[in-house]
Amino acid sequence: MIWPSGGQDIAVEIDSAPNPASAQKLTFARDAGAHPLRRRFGKGSIEKIDGVVVLDICDAVRGVRVAGS
Repeated sequence: MIWPSGGQDIAVEIDSAPNPASAQKLTFARDAGAHPLRRRFGKGSIEKIDGVVVLDICDAVRGVRVAGS
């Protein structure tokens, strides 16, 4: 959780795989008035949640791995 002075709280969850507990935490944060952000970098799909921003860097990570090979 990030607490900017004078601003709205930001809740960040970092996942490498689908995790139902992460969705629950982000939904709770959203309902509590925070800006929830899910950063994802692994395999599998994740459910879409209204009001939760998803930053999916799976393609970027794959590209870096391929370029390094």
